[in-house]
Amino acid sequence: MVTIGLALAACAAASYFDVRARRIPNWLTGSTALAAIAVHAFFGWRSLAVTIAVMAILTVAGALVYSRGGIGGGDIKLGVAVCGMLGYPLCLPFLLYTAIAGGLLALLFVAFRRNARASLSRAVFIALGGAQRAAPDKAETLPYALAFTLGAILIALSQSIVPSLRIML
Repeated sequence: MVTIGLALAACAAASYFDVRARRIPNWLTGSTALAAIAVHAFFGWRSLAVTIAVMAILTVAGALVYSRGGIGGGDIKLGVAVCGMLGYPLCLPFLLYTAIAGGLLALLFVAFRRNARASLSRAVFIALGGAQRAAPDKAETLPYALAFTLGAILIALSQSIVPSLRIML
């Protein structure tokens, strides 16, 4: 439960910075990743090895998504660090909850933001195999750390007072 609390705190702090400046500080993601490694080292070498493997796999997958312009680098680093903190298998439902929250957040973003349509059309263009890296001019960015925070909240609820939210993968 400590790892869930640390993950939730990191996501909440990242959301603050992301909403305010559309940047997630490296010191936040780096310290979360180091804390994840330290925490899992106390659980034994197998837990540590699995955590490092999860973080490595997500780093490679995130780099591919980032290179296509699909998500920001700070968001990738936050996802890697938080998944490392949660460990396997909790990171899987966390990523699923985050993806669902991100989709809902994107719908709200498009509905209420003026320049969001440019962002949406850019995302659709990239998803359909368009440009490798679209220029971000005139397109607003989505503070995706909010989706990570909602994912962490749902994980915390599923592991405590609302066990019906648990996803067995």
